[in-house]
Amino acid sequence: MSDQPTPNEPDWLDEFEDLANRELSEGSSCEQVHPIVERWYRDLLQTEPPESRDSIMQAMACLSTEILYDLPQDMLDEVLKHVDEDILAGWVEYVLMIGRAFERGLKNGDLDDL
Repeated sequence: MSDQPTPNEPDWLDEFEDLANRELSEGSSCEQVHPIVERWYRDLLQTEPPESRDSIMQAMACLSTEILYDLPQDMLDEVLKHVDEDILAGWVEYVLMIGRAFERGLKNGDLDDL
């Protein structure tokens, strides 16, 4: 991660990276955590997506739209040269769903090796 924050990168994320780097021993924190997260992700892909109420699915679709509206225009233009806006929005929804599953995994102890 660069020392120079980007305009769309919230400063509060820095504290999490700093915490990980302080708490984990020598070397890149990602080098230590990545294999655990990768294993969890591969296992997740073998199961059904987390069940969600219709209202949550609608909220995630709305959030996906908000995220797309917040992308820097030049980045959005470049991505849309390669994929349709609906495909991009679907991918953002997918990432949000993985995030929800990740949070559940953390709460359920599925990632206690961290």
